[in-house]
Amino acid sequence: MALWGFRWLRLFLNPFSKDSFEHISESDRRLYILERLEGAEFSEWSWVVIVAGVGFFTDAYAIFAINMVVPMLGIIYYADNGGVMPHNYDIALSVVTLGGSIIGQLGFGFAADIWGRRKMYGTELVITIAATLGIVMSSNGTEGSMSVIAWLLVWRFVLGIGIGADYPLSAVICSEFAPTRLRGRMLTAVFMCQPLGQLAATLVTLIATARQRNSIPADATSQSCDAQCRMTLDSIWRWIIGVGVIPAVVALWFRLTIIESPRYTADVGRDTRKAASELDRYLLMQTAALSAISVINKPDDHPLRRVATEDSGVASDDGSPEPDRSRSPYEISPALPRNQDPANGNNFGKATEVRSISIHSWAASEDGHISRTSSPLPYQPNTTQDPEEHFLEVPQLESAEEIPTPPAPSWKDFKQYFWHDGNLRTLIATSFCWFCVDLPFYGLGMNSPKIITTIWYGKNAPPKQIYSIITTNVWQSLIIVSLGAITGCVITLVAIDKLGRRNIQINGFFWLFILFVVIGGSFNHLYEIGGSSAIIVLYILCQIFFNFGPNTTTYIMPAELFPTRYRSLCHGISAAFGKLGSVIAQLFLAYINYGHGIDYQKINKWLPYSLLIFSIFMLLGLLTTIRMLPGAETNPDTTIKTLEQWALGRPVPNAFATHPLSLFIARTWHLVVHVADRIYMLADGVLGGEEKERREGLKKQNHETEMEMRHIEELSRRAGSFRDMDGEGEERGPSPFVNEHVDGNSPGHLNPSVGR
Repeated sequence: MALWGFRWLRLFLNPFSKDSFEHISESDRRLYILERLEGAEFSEWSWVVIVAGVGFFTDAYAIFAINMVVPMLGIIYYADNGGVMPHNYDIALSVVTLGGSIIGQLGFGFAADIWGRRKMYGTELVITIAATLGIVMSSNGTEGSMSVIAWLLVWRFVLGIGIGADYPLSAVICSEFAPTRLRGRMLTAVFMCQPLGQLAATLVTLIATARQRNSIPADATSQSCDAQCRMTLDSIWRWIIGVGVIPAVVALWFRLTIIESPRYTADVGRDTRKAASELDRYLLMQTAALSAISVINKPDDHPLRRVATEDSGVASDDGSPEPDRSRSPYEISPALPRNQDPANGNNFGKATEVRSISIHSWAASEDGHISRTSSPLPYQPNTTQDPEEHFLEVPQLESAEEIPTPPAPSWKDFKQYFWHDGNLRTLIATSFCWFCVDLPFYGLGMNSPKIITTIWYGKNAPPKQIYSIITTNVWQSLIIVSLGAITGCVITLVAIDKLGRRNIQINGFFWLFILFVVIGGSFNHLYEIGGSSAIIVLYILCQIFFNFGPNTTTYIMPAELFPTRYRSLCHGISAAFGKLGSVIAQLFLAYINYGHGIDYQKINKWLPYSLLIFSIFMLLGLLTTIRMLPGAETNPDTTIKTLEQWALGRPVPNAFATHPLSLFIARTWHLVVHVADRIYMLADGVLGGEEKERREGLKKQNHETEMEMRHIEELSRRAGSFRDMDGEGEERGPSPFVNEHVDGNSPGHLNPSVGR
């Protein structure tokens, strides 16, 4: 058995090479791509989760590690401020990271739809690694020649770009490689790396601090930390941040060697041959003894009949078994005449091009066999074969039109799909729901050490010693945040296909609304009577329903609901709205003032009011999910919808484009565009009028082309009418391509290279 991962020890700098897919029709290539992805085994799809998840793990580690580091930075660099980082600097470190994430999500989401997922994937990880190393090396310089906070802000902003870019790229690549039956669980597993990354940040802090325990005086406080103490803390915080580079470096190789998404290459790149070639050579079977041979016959060959042998070989023309040299368990046979028996070559009817793709799944389990009864593809599985060998026959595939090719991305198609077909409503829903959930999640999460300390100790004074402060923050985060978050993700992993994404999101928003109201209404009373245990339990429940709810599903659904040509951009837009909500929450909580002495400095006073405000957004997210997100996630036979089914969008016609509000927005947009164009043309006239001349030339060229096309159509119509008159009453002779020897082929076989 080949060691796992060794098959990728080569760069796919130019992964497309000559292969045998040239003679396969467009329809069959597309069918092969979809079936190959659907039939992927554990060893073939698990690496997608690992590669995407490691990057997401690194992102979460980098975001939340700052919570553990800020107290140390205050002690080291701001001793004159009581060993506490200035409030503005503290907030700025969080806001610039989230702001950079917005740019990364929008920019890389758009770029991945324009230039491809592969060209962007890995680039964002390089940015993350470089920014992390920049943070680790930040300092005040000699005698204060530099500003450590300035360097930290710059590198945190760059880090945010890399973190934000990973959201659409990891989600979309995982979604497009995933088999339909596993797509929800695979995306949940990738997202689960977020709480795992947060958990790792706290554990690394605990280990690094415990390792340097002897260098931190037991009675040292923020005000009394000497030079040796500050040097130790300076080493600790750099280790905490720097360790985050390790998983990123490991994942970098696999991201740089990944192939382009086959769905993107086929749908957007319009090159099914390249997509099939890359997929055939990249998703290799792990165990040669359990794989079937991949036979792609040449156009002028007789189709080989597949005969299973003990050594998993395949019979040749003369019946002798050949060794298994397969790379995939698929057989694509060339054209056969319809109704021809492949065993004896008898042809019982008119020869018509028919192709078939057979999937040979050796020792296939029931879970490994893909049912196609609900698939939009025009074929049915043949389940009468031996359980050791399953065949999917594709009957009567006469043209590629039977598997429709999605339209090419364009501004016209973009307007048609989102505006006229009403799918902008789905994008608004995914964006607003993500906005609603990130308001409290990051608003409270980025301030978690302060909030958790307030909840944990209540009216009692927290410890003052440096070592106790650090270790206490770690244990509190482990119990309250990580325990609840990981539990919620595990429940989602188990239930996502049973309950559905939409139902989980509705359930999460509902219980978060209830919990925020309960905590906000009872916090002051529980705080006064020392009921910290009750508040801790309620806070853990909030973390559970964040992740067994909208925090996970808002990440998953944008990667499924939109077509391949716009999927990455839509996920980036949705994620950017979420980060916009987190920025607003950070600024709101940082400078909040409810009056009567209730401001940001008194957490026990503003926290209940803020939770009540956040509960309103939980209710809005709940209503938006119910009213605006698509409801049916499965087919009538309870099978999960494929990405190709989701890509069709909402049923049309619908009332979205004709709604009064939509018409008002459309008219406003047209007015703005018209005014902007007039201003641009006025400026062009002042600068020489080159744009005006270009437009007039283009208009003239289009007119000439249109007149020429009309002339050609008229000539074709006249020629057609003459042919009809001449051929009236005459019988047409047999086609030279039926039952004839064409270019040396056997009877009934059409050379695919002729006439193509």
